[in-house]
Order: sequence, then C-alpha cells, then structure tokens
Amino acid sequence: MEEQQAFTGLLKSFSPKDGYGFISCPVLFDAFGRDVYIHQSKLPAGLPAGASAGCHVEFTIRISSKGQPRAHRVTLVQDIPDDLDEAANAINKDFLRFAQDTIQYSIELDKKKGNYRLGIDVDTTHGAALLVDAVKGGLVEEWNNQHPQLQVRAGDRIVEVNGITGDAQEILKECQSAQWLNMRIRRGKSEQLSAGSERSVLPTLYVVTWNVLASAYASLKMYPDVDPTILRASRRRAQAAAALAYLAADVICLQEVDCSLAELGLGSEYESCAAQRPEGRCDRCVIAWHKDRLEVGPAGHRTIFFDDDPPPAAFECDPAHYETGNVGIAVELCVRGDPGKRCITVATTHLCWEPHKMDVRAWQLHQFFNMVSSHAGPRILLCGDLNSQPGTQPHQFLAQGCGLVSAYSDVEGVALTNSNAHACSGGFAAMIDYIWYSPKWFSVRKRLELPSSEELKIDGAASTSLADEHFPVPTLLSACWPSDHLALAAVLELTNPVVDDWDFH
Repeated sequence: MEEQQAFTGLLKSFSPKDGYGFISCPVLFDAFGRDVYIHQSKLPAGLPAGASAGCHVEFTIRISSKGQPRAHRVTLVQDIPDDLDEAANAINKDFLRFAQDTIQYSIELDKKKGNYRLGIDVDTTHGAALLVDAVKGGLVEEWNNQHPQLQVRAGDRIVEVNGITGDAQEILKECQSAQWLNMRIRRGKSEQLSAGSERSVLPTLYVVTWNVLASAYASLKMYPDVDPTILRASRRRAQAAAALAYLAADVICLQEVDCSLAELGLGSEYESCAAQRPEGRCDRCVIAWHKDRLEVGPAGHRTIFFDDDPPPAAFECDPAHYETGNVGIAVELCVRGDPGKRCITVATTHLCWEPHKMDVRAWQLHQFFNMVSSHAGPRILLCGDLNSQPGTQPHQFLAQGCGLVSAYSDVEGVALTNSNAHACSGGFAAMIDYIWYSPKWFSVRKRLELPSSEELKIDGAASTSLADEHFPVPTLLSACWPSDHLALAAVLELTNPVVDDWDFH
C-alpha cells in the first residue's frame, strides 16, 4: 500500500485537550486492523476549532515505526447545504412542545382546622372541574400564605379531589363531605386573575436552558450506539439552530457552547455574555437575551471559576479532587420600557459531571448561589446543567436552603432531561437540568413538556423486537436531536407583591 494513495474516512473521535483523534476507514482497517491515528497538527485548515466526530475527510497515510497508519495531508470534505437543511428539518418537535394545559399543582387541606371552612367560591357549571371564582379567607387563604409558590387563585380549576375527577358535582360533594382533601388544581390563565388579586400582573419572561453538547464530548466512545455521521458538529449545530429558532425565547442559557452564537442561529437580535472554561477547554456557558425586550442592568455581568476557591475543610469536600474547570455566569437584565426599571438576575452554570464528585457539585453550587444572590437584586432565575438528580444534596440546597422553586418541581420524579443508553453500565436517564426561580417574584405560566423514561423506552422499543422491560432508555442524541440533553423552557410571569418596595439597590 503506497503512502501517497488517497483515502476517505470518518473522523471517529478527536480530543482538543489531548491533541489527537482517530479516523475510521474500512479499507485501512482491513489492512492494519486498527483505526488511523490523526494528530492535531494534521487537521485541515479551519477544522481545529470545530473538529468533531462525524466529519468526512480525505487523507494520505504514513506508517509509524510501529507499523501503524498515521493520517497525513488531511482535507475536509465540505458539507452540502442541502444536507444541513435536511438535518434541521428533521428536528424532533415533540421535544419542543409546550403543554397544552396550563400548569397543574397539588394542595392538601385538613378541614379539622378552621371550622371546616375552605374559604373559596366555586362555579360548578364548567363540566369536569370546579372553577374558583374567589378566595375569601379560610383554609385556602391559610394555604396561600404558607405556600406562596402554589397559591390558589381566582380562575384556577379544581380537577381532582381525593381521586375523584371528571365531574364537577362529584368533586364538590367530596369537598363538602371529606375531612382531608388532596386537591389537584390546574392553573388558570393570567387574564383570569381577579382585579382584587394580591398581585398585579407585570411582563412575562420566556427563558430557555440547554446543554447543546460540545463537539469534544460527542464521540463514538461516549455514544457507541449512535450513527457516526450524526455526530458531525455542523449537522448538530444546524439542528440546534433550528430548535432555538423554533423556541425564539427572550433569554437563552446555554452550556457546552464551542462555536459562535451565529452558528446556533442567534443573530444580531441577541446580545450575550459568556464564561469560558479554563486551561484550554473548548466550551463555555452563555447567556443570550433579545435586545428588543431586555437590556443589561447597572450590575452588569459576573463570572465565577469554581477552581479559584478551594472548599473549606468544614465543607466535607476533598480538596484533592475539586479542580474540574467548571464555570458559571450571572447577568442583571431589565425589561425595556418598564417604568419601574425592575431588574432580574439571570444565571447559568454547568457543574462537574463525575458520579463520585457529589461533594464537589454541592460546593460549586454553594459558591454559585452566593455569587448570584449577591450580584444584584432578589429576582433570580438560575438555570443550567447541575448534573444532580432530584433529592440529591445540590438539589436540596436550592429547594430548601435558598428559597428557590424548580419550574418542573411537580414532575421531577418522572421527567428526564438527559439520557445515554451506554453510560454508567446499563444506561443513564434522569433529570439533571433545571430552571429555578424566586417564587416571590415569578410564577410559571407555561413550560415545555418533558418525557418520562417510560415514554422514551416505549418509543425506542417500538422499532425493536426487545421487550420493554429489557429495553434501555434510548440515547437522546440521534438523527432527530443534536444533544444528549433536552431543552427546558418556561414562560414566567414577573409579579409584584403590592406590599413590597421595588427599589432594592
């Protein structure tokens, strides 16, 4: 085999940190029994910054002293625009669907308290549910005072009480007869709030958070069940751009960004700030905002590099393994045209991923929240990939120690945002991405639906002969989705408790 002979192959993997990768070429594999080694210095012009698995290349080879093939004179096979358009059109819009119904929540009331008085007026003429006309003291008002993030409001519908659903009259009878009430309530539309509501309605803010999967981490080693051609960075970026254009959010928080925002479809209509990971790592965290709706507030933006501050001995974090190169960023934004110039602190981060470093994630989140809460005002949106499942120490820190509420708190037990069928010896599928908000200042009006593990397993098993119980949750990264993470999105209503002073600076 002559060294000047040209071959074609697929860049199977490439690590910018290590400076090398491998090319898959069937002809050469038959001859040498291995993939072709490629050093960073041999990458074609224009590729090093975006080298990714899935790129088609042409190359010659040189044989090493050990008789192994090494790539030489490598050129990139250019993408065909029609291929990228086809990839963008193939995006799975089921992952971009907002829930048709408004948010549902549950409350529990004990009628042994308060002389059995619920304190609500209801309308039974709406068929399957009780329409709340007004809240007038009693147990419901007591609940509202104790649970500001789950307040019952005029316009809400009681859809189930103690398992009884589908008939307003039967639901009403259960409310009248039972002493303990477990109610499931569907949130009404914002315009149904009564004029005498305790809160006055202010602008909404539409926020998205998404780990878009950096090219350096998209390899066949990480995702052996994935077709190598769909790992190509240009293809996945075209799909990410299509998804973000479809969502068209006011605020977009991204993790693992390793390209220009223009490549992700975010043009001049957006302004942004970013935190680059240190020590030559390729990716960064980004916050972008639509400049026609929002502008930077007086506090500006601030970044945090978690490695800069070792954890104190009392924090139960081993100093020997806390340096992970993770970062976070926060920015103060104001709604344009708001006469009160009310500002919002938007923050995003990507915590370390290693399973055995839960203590490090807890410390990083502790640092991050302290930075975010001191950066500007009390209206906080904290989004990102926390690599922490519900109930873990980092999750509990935000939910119980910081007074924040997850926009998906009612489905965290079943929903997932990340899956890899070949991770963690048997696959991994869980909720590890979040949108957290200050309930005193925001309420959720609408959000993207998130699938459950069972729903994804059913979809995956439908194309195989495997029984459901033996079929792992399929990897989200696929021909129809560019990342192993789903995007989360919520429309948040900025609210103004009448009794509070807005001037917090």
